[in-house]
Amino acid sequence: MKLPSIFNLMTDDLAIDLGTSRTRVFARGRGIVVNEPSLLAYDTPTREVVAVGLEALELEGRASEDIQIISPLQDGVVADSTFAGKLLEFYIRKARDGRTISRRVLISIAADASDIESYALRYAAKEASVANVHFVNKGYVAILGSGVDPDDQRATLVVDVGAGTTTISAMVHNHLIFTRTLRVGGNDMDTALVDMIKQNHSLLVGPRTAERVKIELGCAVPLDQENTTMVKGRSTIAGNPEMAVVNSIEIHEAIEPIVNRIIRAVQDALEALPPEASGDIYDRGMILAGGASLLAGFDERLSKETDLSVQLTESPQRAVVRGLGLLFENPLALRRALIKVEP
Repeated sequence: MKLPSIFNLMTDDLAIDLGTSRTRVFARGRGIVVNEPSLLAYDTPTREVVAVGLEALELEGRASEDIQIISPLQDGVVADSTFAGKLLEFYIRKARDGRTISRRVLISIAADASDIESYALRYAAKEASVANVHFVNKGYVAILGSGVDPDDQRATLVVDVGAGTTTISAMVHNHLIFTRTLRVGGNDMDTALVDMIKQNHSLLVGPRTAERVKIELGCAVPLDQENTTMVKGRSTIAGNPEMAVVNSIEIHEAIEPIVNRIIRAVQDALEALPPEASGDIYDRGMILAGGASLLAGFDERLSKETDLSVQLTESPQRAVVRGLGLLFENPLALRRALIKVEP
């Protein structure tokens, strides 16, 4: 029996889904080893990082004025290369779990990312001291991670609704025939809810509260019965801590423009597909991935608006990182997925 070499025991191939909301890292042979918020906290005067991930999340809304909590990624792209590099470095070190180096690191990126956005991600990888890094098409791996056979002769359409972006992709026989990224996702719904609560109830709440409200009562279709939930925040009038009751009707109205924008993008994508691929999609329907696709009633609404069957993939939040991990076992798929990013 051939035993693994010492080199193999001390190294890992890593695949990273560096998302707007969460960062997930897949280690070859070990599975998903990191799944934490894409957040870091830093001291404003010194710009020294004081917390990353879950620790930074715990400080949100509770830290002193000198501590700033940010996500270095906005709308699916790097907004601050230096801090994104520190975030990457922290999670890569955590994923290595005592291993000295990584032979390869795969990072997903939108196929239609601009040169500036691509450069910012490469710079972040450089800041994290990642030498052998490869960038792969996010739409491709979302399809792969949704359980689609890349060698399937018929077209498959996957809509990946994430926190910062929505990626719509179609594949036939290991070739992407369509991919488009819309800079809108679950975080936009949260922002809309923060604005609505401020306007309707004169109450300032944070993104965590808005996300909770979205999960509890958010729905892509109007509910038959009005439901309510309580939120706590700071009054914009008195400046004191206060509580308000928000209802499902105003929540639906707040997120409706974002839901509608995503659906319109899917409809536009369907119109852009080649005729034969359209026939395949008509027969097979489409697959939903991404955490924001779990919004109640979203699959029902999308099916109604497109006249197609819609199914959620297993653990939709993990579709991209799952697809990244599968690339290590499929060299042809890896070659197809690679995107050249100029240094």
